[in-house]
Parts: sequence; C-alpha cells; structure tokens
Amino acid sequence: MKKRVGKVMIFCCIGLFGITVGPVKAQEGQGNRLMNWVLGVQAQEAAAQGEEGSESSVTPSHVFQATLDVLSEIEILRNELAVDDYPSEAELQEGRSPFHAYAKTLEVMGKVARVQRKLGMIPADSGQIPVKNIVPTDVLGVVQTILEEIRRIKGQLVIETEIEPAPFAGGKTPSLVYKNLGDASFLLDGLVGRSTTPNDVFGNVMHIHDDMDLIAAKLGASLELEPPAVGGRKRPQEVAQQMLRATYKVIGLQNRLGMEASSVPNLTLVRITPTEVYEITNILLAEMTRIKLHLDINLPHEARDEPRNKRPTDVFAQALRLVKNLDILTVAAAQAE
Repeated sequence: MKKRVGKVMIFCCIGLFGITVGPVKAQEGQGNRLMNWVLGVQAQEAAAQGEEGSESSVTPSHVFQATLDVLSEIEILRNELAVDDYPSEAELQEGRSPFHAYAKTLEVMGKVARVQRKLGMIPADSGQIPVKNIVPTDVLGVVQTILEEIRRIKGQLVIETEIEPAPFAGGKTPSLVYKNLGDASFLLDGLVGRSTTPNDVFGNVMHIHDDMDLIAAKLGASLELEPPAVGGRKRPQEVAQQMLRATYKVIGLQNRLGMEASSVPNLTLVRITPTEVYEITNILLAEMTRIKLHLDINLPHEARDEPRNKRPTDVFAQALRLVKNLDILTVAAAQAE
C-alpha cells in the first residue's frame, strides 16, 4: 500500500510539473490523462479494499461512485448559474445492464454537449454504443469523460468551486447506476433550457430503424421503409404504448435468436411526456446493439441531422413501423434456424 501511495505522489508531481510548464493544449491533455490515471488508481484501491483478491476489477459500485461525482458537479453548475427549475427524479429501472447504462451515458453526454453549444464552446461528441460486450469498465470510461466535459464548462465559466469526491460503497448494481444517470439527465435540463422534445425521440427512433436495417441485411429480410398513415393527433401516452409493444417484440426476437432476452422497462402509463418515451427508445437502442453483437454485425448506425418540427403523431407512426418490422425480423430469424 505504501509503495502504491508513493507511486501516486510521484506521478502527481510529474503531472503537475507538466501542467505548469507546458503550453495550453498540452496542459489540457496532460491534465485529462492525469485525472483519468488518478481516477483509475482510486477505482483500483476501492476494488482492493472492497473485494479481496480482485486487484483492479471495475464493478458497478465504482461506476456508481463516479456518477455521484457527476451529480455533484452538475449541482455546482446549477447553483452558480442560479437555475431554479424543479427537476424530476428518475424512476428506478430494475434489471438494467451495462448496455443500458452505457446508452444512458450517451443521453447525458448529449445534454452536456447542448450546454457547451449554448455557451459557445466546442461540444463533446456523444458517439454511440460500441458493438461489443459492454462491461462496467466501458461505462466508467464514458462517465469519466462526462466529468471532464462538465469541468471544462466550469473552466469556461471560471467556476472554482470543487466537489468533495464521493466515497466508495459496494453492493451497487447497473440499475442504480442507470438511475443516477437519469437524475443527471433531469438536472441538465435546467442548464440546457428545455426538456426532451418529440424531435429528440424521433431522432432516437430513426437510429433504431438504422440498426434494424443492418440486422435485416444479416437475416436476409426486407423491411417496411415508410411509416403507415396515422389519422388524428396522438398523445405521448399513445406513443409510449406503441414503444412498449416494441420492447415486447424485441424480447420475442431475442428469444428466437437464442439470446438471453432482456426485460420490459418499468413504466406506469399515467403521466407520460417525451422524456419517458425517450427512455424507452434508449433501452431499445441498447437492445439493438446486443442483437448486432449476437449476429456479429460490427457496424455503427449512420449519422443523421437532428430532426425538426416533429410531433408525437410523427413518432407514433414510426413506432408502428418499428413494431411491424420487428415482426418481420422475428419471422426471418425463425426461417434462418
């Protein structure tokens, strides 16, 4: 333990010296690398203390610890900027996996990027879920990047208030990590200046369609390219109902493919807003990535411009198309057996 602490001290001194004498860009790069290294050492120390015989494994508890730091940093921004909205609290989603938590980090990163864009900064790239077996280490990496980007915002605003790093506590699950990220997303709404809109939901749904096109090509299926005509004005609650139907269809497809099926999101269809519908589409995106991994489709979905002027009715029509195409994929999977 003494040797490890000594190494931390030596590297910190080296890192700080480099930050002091190097040019600005080098300072930022070294500072980020140093912070990542120190956070990695902290995670290893926590693992060694909490799990005997596990020298450096990252668990959901380490990711949970980092999400607490994210929440604290966002609170500092909200206090400094006098944000006075009353954010909602995320609902606990049981049965979430690192795949789902990773999808949620991308949602949070997207909102951090909006805050940066609002401040005239170069926005962070939220990216997409990689086609691989997502483990807590992957989620922790994105959470640490979120921390870096939030601290970059603090630097832009010359906010010197620092957080007290969260203590480590074992026994946490990906579902608890997912909830913390959901809370962070709600807190960021006040900084962005708006909550989730039908445009955001529509964009996510189109990414789901893109992933389904890749899956269809692998299974030799032909999908419906256009949504059906929809009459009347649809409410977010009706959209959520169709999205939940889609999650059941995804479970059926996973079963047909011989995968370990996921679980349906916990959602009470009482007071539904675009935020709750977006939640379901995030989970569907994670499930599409799992299916792509199972089928060895190592391709990202295409980049798209942000949609504009979309209404719940537009999302409803695309949800019907999702349900129809999931049926087509399930039939194709059965024929491929």
